[in-house]
Amino acid sequence: MRLRFAAIVLVSVLLAGCGGGAGGTGELPEGDHVHSLGVTTDGELLLGLHGGLYRSDRGVDWELVGLEGEDAMAIAAGDEPMFVAGHDVLYRSDDGGETFSALSPPDLPGLDIHGFAQAPTDGDKVYAYVVAHGLYASEDAGASWEERAPIGALPRDVFGLAVVGSDAGTLLMVGPESGILRSDDGGRSFVKVYDVPTGAVAVDRNSPEVAWALTAAGLARSDDSGRTWQVVSAFDRVEGQPVALVVNQPLVWVVTEQPRALYRSNDAGVSWQRVGGQ
Repeated sequence: MRLRFAAIVLVSVLLAGCGGGAGGTGELPEGDHVHSLGVTTDGELLLGLHGGLYRSDRGVDWELVGLEGEDAMAIAAGDEPMFVAGHDVLYRSDDGGETFSALSPPDLPGLDIHGFAQAPTDGDKVYAYVVAHGLYASEDAGASWEERAPIGALPRDVFGLAVVGSDAGTLLMVGPESGILRSDDGGRSFVKVYDVPTGAVAVDRNSPEVAWALTAAGLARSDDSGRTWQVVSAFDRVEGQPVALVVNQPLVWVVTEQPRALYRSNDAGVSWQRVGGQ
């Protein structure tokens, strides 16, 4: 099917309600809304819901590993330490996700975080889009933060951040109305590079100059650190609305809603295999 991705549809999916639950063999965990996908340094998948954080080695059997009843809206697990952020959520794990510690840094003005990203070349460098406040950066694994851009200089529909390329100061910001924006000065200013509604963005730490995004036109890819984009898959054989992705080349993983399912591509999005679903 052609990707059903009007901006209003994406917003309604992203802002769906809260819940919790558990998953069984071949099923994804239950809950009101899937927010995020991640992959650990040892290749395990992470799935963030409004209700908890789950882990799987193959995408079939899922185990609740933390944040039960909380919102795992963004996962940054490309390097150590790993982070999970969301609505009033900011956690760090220094042991690959075995345990989590809540962060509440005094110089971060809020914890309603709709976008979070970690530099693929330096795990201590992270960015957070804080609702009603703006974009903030930390160079010491979330212990201290500084403002990079006030809320008035940024779009209000941010639902994804990524650090792209070998320079930890190059960022991508995406939204269902604003499309894809790019910054080459550490988030102090942004330029729109792709004017298509976009719900998620991901970068493979093994190829940090290659970025991927879920857009209204399909799965888009950039091979030049987010400067230019081309659609590589229209998701013709994928049921449901793609809402989250993660890349661990040669694999690309996508989660859909309505119906909820996990898909895997072994060939950069040319073809897709359904791994599990409701």
